[in-house]
Amino acid sequence: MEDTSGETNLQQPPKRRRSTFFERRDSIMPQPAPDNILDSQATIIDGDEKRKEELLRYYDQLMNEKQQWKREINEKRNKYHDLRQQLEIATASSSRSKLDYSVLTSEDIEFLNAKVNISKLVEIQQDLHKSLMQTKEFYRKASQLNNVIVSHCENKINEVTDYIIENSTISD
Repeated sequence: MEDTSGETNLQQPPKRRRSTFFERRDSIMPQPAPDNILDSQATIIDGDEKRKEELLRYYDQLMNEKQQWKREINEKRNKYHDLRQQLEIATASSSRSKLDYSVLTSEDIEFLNAKVNISKLVEIQQDLHKSLMQTKEFYRKASQLNNVIVSHCENKINEVTDYIIENSTISD
């Protein structure tokens, strides 16, 4: 009898490849690494014990993955809640005092809602900024005036010194 299985494999069309849309797993259960288990240990450890250890490792991996998914879902849920709250506050506020709530946290929004005269605080802050800029300009002008006075005094001292040296009667 000749081997006809090789001929039948050649006649069949090639198998379709699976989609790579989903992440592939090599197998349902991870295979043990041959480097970690010596031949002498492999004969000692029973097949059931190895399987239990592998199942426990795989279970731990799945539990860690599950915890990570829970954390991500909670973070997205909290972010959604904050955005919904910001939208509700933004739509409830009057059109003349519209503020951009996109960069504020829920604590900031609560703080702003507790303050009735927020526009007055903004005006005071702007006035403070203007007065600070004026003070800075005054300091710059005072510094320039101080430099002028010091240079004028130095010139007068030099003139007096030169006059004294020229009119001195002491000879060398």
